[in-house]
Amino acid sequence: MDAKVIAIGLVVVAAFSLLRIFSQWRGVARKSRRIDWDEHFIQGLRKAGVNTFEDHDVDFFFTMPERQACEGLAGVLRPEGYHIDITHDAEGGIYSLHASRRMRLIVPDMQALTARFTQLAVDHGGQYDNWAVVTQKKG
Repeated sequence: MDAKVIAIGLVVVAAFSLLRIFSQWRGVARKSRRIDWDEHFIQGLRKAGVNTFEDHDVDFFFTMPERQACEGLAGVLRPEGYHIDITHDAEGGIYSLHASRRMRLIVPDMQALTARFTQLAVDHGGQYDNWAVVTQKKG
């Protein structure tokens, strides 16, 4: 009987040890989760009192190597309702494309746009520089 009690005790100690190891591993996994910029930014806006479920003017920024690349990207975005502004930095030799549109700031929607715009920029030889929103406080 003593051997059975010892065996059961060892099994219980082993189970608790495994549970402890598993909970520690989950804690580390949570801490190392990549911070998503879109989610973080929208949460910050909500904490500041911005109703992200209302329409806002959202600005999207791209850096492109040449005017032709900007025009190609603009040709994709204009039919989708984006207003386009293209500028040239003669000193740096780069072009900037600014696209804007009124929309709601929903995390999965913005994450999807970020992924899509990142790929569109690469497809046109440039890079997507992210988005911003101008909010106005009431009162």
